[in-house]
Amino acid sequence: MRRRWAFRVLGSLQVIDSGRVVELRSAKQRVLLAALLMKANAPVSSYELMEHLWGDEPSGAARATLQTYVMRLRQSLDDLADRKLVRTWPTGYSIHVEDDQLDLLTFQKLRAEARRAPDLETEARLLGEAAALWRGPALDQVSSLRMEQTDVQRLNEQRWEVLERRNDAELQLGRHDQLVDELRSLVAEHPLRERFWYQLMLALHRSGQQAQALDVFRRASEVLADELGIDPNAELRALHMEVLAGSSAPVAVQAGPSWLPPAVGDFSGRADEVARLTTGLRAGGTWTITGPGGVGKTSLAVHCAHAVRDAFPDGQLYLNLRGGEQQPVGPAAALDRLLRGLGVSGGAIPSSVEDRVDLYRDLLSDRRILVVLDNAVNEAQVRPLLPGTTSGAALVTSRAALAGLEAAHVVPLDVLPQDDALTLLRTAVGEARCAAEPRAAQEIVAYCGQLPLALRVAAARLVARPHWQLAKLAGRLSDERRRFDELSLGDLDVRASLALSYDGLDASHQTAFRLLSLVDTPDFPAWTASPLLGLDVDDAEDHVEALVDARLVDYAGRDAAGQVRYRLHDLLRAFGREAATEDPAEALKALFEQWLDLATRADAELPHQAIRLEPAELAPFDLGDAATWFDAEWQNIHALVTQAAALGLGAQAAELAIRSAAFCDLRARFDDWEQLNCIGLSCAPPERKPVLFQQRGILRARMHDYVAASENFQAAQEGFAATGDVWGEAYGWYGMGWMHEWSGRSAEAREAHRQAMTRFVASGNPHGEIEVLCSLGAIERRAGGLAAATGYLERARRLANSLGDEQSELMATLELGRLHQFTGELARSAEFLRSSLAAARRMGDPDMAANIRLFLADTLIRSDEVALAEEQLRLAWEFFEEHDDRQGRIWVWRLRSGLASSPQEALRLASLALEQAREMDSPPEFGRSLRVLGNALERAGRAEEAREHWRQAEETLTAAGFQAEVDELRLTTRS
Repeated sequence: MRRRWAFRVLGSLQVIDSGRVVELRSAKQRVLLAALLMKANAPVSSYELMEHLWGDEPSGAARATLQTYVMRLRQSLDDLADRKLVRTWPTGYSIHVEDDQLDLLTFQKLRAEARRAPDLETEARLLGEAAALWRGPALDQVSSLRMEQTDVQRLNEQRWEVLERRNDAELQLGRHDQLVDELRSLVAEHPLRERFWYQLMLALHRSGQQAQALDVFRRASEVLADELGIDPNAELRALHMEVLAGSSAPVAVQAGPSWLPPAVGDFSGRADEVARLTTGLRAGGTWTITGPGGVGKTSLAVHCAHAVRDAFPDGQLYLNLRGGEQQPVGPAAALDRLLRGLGVSGGAIPSSVEDRVDLYRDLLSDRRILVVLDNAVNEAQVRPLLPGTTSGAALVTSRAALAGLEAAHVVPLDVLPQDDALTLLRTAVGEARCAAEPRAAQEIVAYCGQLPLALRVAAARLVARPHWQLAKLAGRLSDERRRFDELSLGDLDVRASLALSYDGLDASHQTAFRLLSLVDTPDFPAWTASPLLGLDVDDAEDHVEALVDARLVDYAGRDAAGQVRYRLHDLLRAFGREAATEDPAEALKALFEQWLDLATRADAELPHQAIRLEPAELAPFDLGDAATWFDAEWQNIHALVTQAAALGLGAQAAELAIRSAAFCDLRARFDDWEQLNCIGLSCAPPERKPVLFQQRGILRARMHDYVAASENFQAAQEGFAATGDVWGEAYGWYGMGWMHEWSGRSAEAREAHRQAMTRFVASGNPHGEIEVLCSLGAIERRAGGLAAATGYLERARRLANSLGDEQSELMATLELGRLHQFTGELARSAEFLRSSLAAARRMGDPDMAANIRLFLADTLIRSDEVALAEEQLRLAWEFFEEHDDRQGRIWVWRLRSGLASSPQEALRLASLALEQAREMDSPPEFGRSLRVLGNALERAGRAEEAREHWRQAEETLTAAGFQAEVDELRLTTRS
């Protein structure tokens, strides 16, 4: 029966397997799972997950450790095979669940349905069901500071907002008595939420308990005065007067100025921001909504202002400060308008700004008035217009950050989440049209960049053209050159909205924006502007920060190397490219050269196998750990190789692909390596293609495609030879010898390595000599020439020590560990293998580490240290599963077959290994798998079949030159 998983976050984190609670013992697994569940069914970037797990400054190994945590989480959720729950994306991971599998999704669904409820009874029921899902504080016992400061606070606020709405509905339905006890608990738990005090007071009043209602008002007044230094709000004061008058009629609210624009009829999304703003405005103070043009700041402000009108009975003022225009409204003119709205005649308005401010604040003191200031340009424009006391509230919108406003609560606004963007489109266009073309609807949302203004324009065009299919508009929007023409209708114009921010820049900052928009990278560090503009790094960073202030560039966080990252919104990038007059290839050439210089210097710091480019005079790499730098910049490097090739800068693209190969090998990024290598080969100058063929051979070897690898190494060797490159030709010969080894052709392997050694010596490459010596030592070990193997490997180790090359030392130490295993010196074997494993982990090479774990596990099994061996096999298996490494899985199956608790399990595992080995073009792996299956058959009492498999194994291994393993087979199976 298929397992049914469910998850609960509205309280302590719970994982439920078919009705049974499963405990996740690892604190990090709980944090990882919680972070994925907070954005269920959507990708969560690796950067964000690492911040949840380790804070703002994750270590250089954080990405590899994250992959391990994901693997362990999949293992805990029985998702290793299908991966239907936890999925991998290019930028991170996601968890996919249905609404009924996650209480948070059910909660959000009930909240949304309650807003659309046809009557109070239904609304109260739905809100009650939503509130009942809570078992305590959100994500209780999940230890993540970032989550506590964002998701936990947001969810808990939604919980209280639902309870407030539910209570309002129940009170309107006349169920006063039923709420009193719960409301008493709520005010005790949340004494600063005036809405709960109001609801308790109203429930008591309507239940005929006037004395108790008055006592509630007294207690609320004391708490608010002691804790916040404020009086109860107008709503509570009005209810207090009603109770004193002995009336149970609805509370009458005093009329005041109401300048708010009409409410947005089809407003959708922004539930978290609405909850935070409406709750915050009721408490008073200054609140700012900041964000780029077209993101919906005004719509959100007007929606929230209407939602809290009842809390401001003395009036609501609204003023458009026209911050995006050439002549913003000055403080003097703004105060004149506001004072007139408060009833001051023209002749009584003072002439000086200072006197106007004093009169304005005097009129606002002790009055519950909401002031909405839209489109502010900066703090200086806003500061004189803010109330002087906390009795009222101010709501300000601006493209600027307004960071200098004292004690202001900032609500930053970004583009809509995809689901909210689709909801906006469906609401405006109609559910039926979007349901008929769901893919086209998603494409429209994507081309609009999830920007509310763009979505409203697109929706308006569809409404005006009911005969259009959504796919027609999606097709027109797909052309970036005419996208902004399509996103214009009447007075709604996305291009004009974005141009307000661009036109406000000086010429150098406009140039910076245009050039940055030409770069295809998903994000970038500030220094990127330096080669683009020909400025030093400090001046370049100032230009980027100025674009952040103008809301044309976003801050994207810090990477693993500690650099601040920035990004451009998709529509802003399209706008910048439309404005650009520069030729992209010419404009970006200096940037590509800078990236190539950094990648070349970083590459020189990394370990290399089977190809090491000839040394050149390079400046030292001064940006920290080279592998960590590659980790941080990888998506950009990948994008730049693709873009450089597309712009005709083939030499730069190919060289950047070449300089990225060692990193791909180190981090086992085989899919990325494949893509970049193909691009490099398609555009490289002839003299660099042999390097790319050599690297492609290494990639094919890592993927255990030995036939293709041999062909690539031969192409590399012939290409190097044709250009007289002895250094490179040596590596071509070495690669061919390496593949002969894996294919069981020992004589051919020795000859290829002899050719390689001759050329390594001639070209002065001791690193290459070490690689050949290690391979010759392995060949002799397999052939039973243990003395010769020892000589080769000790010589390799001495040479590696003299060079101080950690990669070469690792190779020699690893092969010595395997040699000692064959000679029966198991303690020394374990010592050498543990040393090489520590070096692989230190260098951040997970592929090498996983394979060393196999050899170490084999040694430990031979030493009867089964528990330690099982742990090594478990860790190796996680890597092989994550990277779909067939050969690694075969090794694990073979070793676990020997450890199996029953003959049936031993047969199952051995059969799996043989089945997979049969598909590989590797006689040694096939022979080894035959031997292990023979062992399992003997254990199952099938002696004749066992002998036949051993006979076939002996023939196969003998033909491959693996005489030492043949001797061991004969010894262990002798009757």
